[in-house]
Amino acid sequence: MKKKLCMIVCICIVLFSAAALYADEIMVNAKKVQEGDSVNLFRKDLVGGKIEFSVSKKNLEKAEISLDEGRTWEEMERENDNFFYKYRPRSDEKIYPEFMFTFEDSTMRTFQPGIAVNYQRHEPEDAVLELLNKLRTYYEGENIGRFMGLFASRYPDRVKFRQSIQNDFHNYNNIRLHYRVDRKTFDRDYESAVWDVYLERKYSSRTGSGFSDSARISMRAEKERNTWLISGLANNTIFGSSLLSSADLVITSDKITAPAAPDGSVTAVIKNKGNANAGSFKIKFYLSAPGPKIETGYENVSALKAGSEISVTHTFPLPAPDVPYTVTVTVDPENKISESKENNNQASRTFK
Repeated sequence: MKKKLCMIVCICIVLFSAAALYADEIMVNAKKVQEGDSVNLFRKDLVGGKIEFSVSKKNLEKAEISLDEGRTWEEMERENDNFFYKYRPRSDEKIYPEFMFTFEDSTMRTFQPGIAVNYQRHEPEDAVLELLNKLRTYYEGENIGRFMGLFASRYPDRVKFRQSIQNDFHNYNNIRLHYRVDRKTFDRDYESAVWDVYLERKYSSRTGSGFSDSARISMRAEKERNTWLISGLANNTIFGSSLLSSADLVITSDKITAPAAPDGSVTAVIKNKGNANAGSFKIKFYLSAPGPKIETGYENVSALKAGSEISVTHTFPLPAPDVPYTVTVTVDPENKISESKENNNQASRTFK
C-alpha cells in the first residue's frame, strides 16, 4: 500500500512539474501558436517594425525570453498573467524563442516550445519573381557574368552550362524572352520553391535568319544566405540550347572527294555532330576552274539524325583536261537549321 501511495505521489509531482514548464498560451504577433509550430513572417506582418512574442501563465512572478539559444535573456513586460516582448529583426533570420519562468514561490523553470519563427523581409513570391525577371534581362542582354550569378554553386554541370550559355550569346542576336508562370509551390518554411514556367524565345542567327522556340520548364529556386538562387531547370531546352540540344552540320575539305579519273562528279560527306536531329536542308556546290566561283547547283537532304552522316554526290560540267579546279561545298546555305556552330558549314578542296 505504501509503495502504491509513493508511486502515485511521484507521478503527481512529475505531472505537476511538467505542467509547470508549459505556457497556457503562446502568441506571435497576436496569433496563437502551438509547440513545435513553424511561423513564417514577412515585413508586412510586423507590428511597428517588430515581432511581438507573448506568453500567458498563472502564478508567475516574472518571465524572460531568449532569442539566441539561451546566451542572453530579456525580461518580458507584464500585464496581469500575460507577458510581452517586442523584437526588431535586423535581417532575414530564423528565431527559436525560449522562455524562463520565475514562479511566485521563487522556483525557476526554462521552457523550450520548439517554435521556429522564420522572418523574411521580402515575400518569397516577390523574390522568386524578381529572380525570374533578372534571368530574362541578363539573358536578353547577353550578360554571362550576371546571368550565371543567378545560379547556385551546386547547379548541375555548372561549367558545361556556362559554356552553353556563352555559345548561345555567340550564335544568337536580338534575343527576346517572354514567360508565363503556370504554377507556384513553396516548401513549408519558404526556403525553396518550384515554379512551372512557360518560356517563349525569339532570336536571330549571326547571318540574320529569324528563329523562335518555346518550352515548359520546371524551375527550382532555393534561398542561400538570404538570396534566392536557381538550383535546377528541369526540361530546359531554352537556356544553352545552342550547345545542349542543337544540330551541328559539319563539312571539312577532306570529306570532299572526286574520282581519280575526273568525270565531272564530286562527293561530299556531311556529319551532324550535334545532339539534336536536323530537318531538311540544302547543300550547294560551287566551282572555280580557275576564275570566278560559280554555283553549279544544289542537292536536297530530307533529314540527318544526331551523330549520323550522309554522303551526297553532285555532278557538274567538267573543266578542261589537266586544269586544276576547286570545289566549294556549303551546307544549309539558307540557315534553316538552328545549330550550335555556324562557322563549320563550308569547305573547299582543289583537284589537279
